[in-house]
Amino acid sequence: MPSNKMFKFDEIVLREVSKILLQYFPDKFVSVTQVHVSKDLAFAKIWLSCLTDVDKIVRDSKKKAGVFRDILAKTLVARKVPRLYFVADYTQDDAAKIENLINTTNGSD
Repeated sequence: MPSNKMFKFDEIVLREVSKILLQYFPDKFVSVTQVHVSKDLAFAKIWLSCLTDVDKIVRDSKKKAGVFRDILAKTLVARKVPRLYFVADYTQDDAAKIENLINTTNGSD
């Protein structure tokens, strides 16, 4: 279980990366759903969600990860700035599929 300091650091990275993504993808409605920074601050795994094509946003974010890290280095007060790894968060899609299955099942009675 992450310590309170790590949880706070995760939240700071989430907030700052969200701001960066808003600048680079202003019309895509990208949201950072979760961030996990390793204990040694070497890397940060960042889950992205989007109303449109989340896979394209993740690909574009991976290409710009170095630029995003440089921007993050200017805002973070930390001894080390983590490398950024972006992954797609399909939670909303999965929830919609489950809801659709439930509605279909309930409608067939």
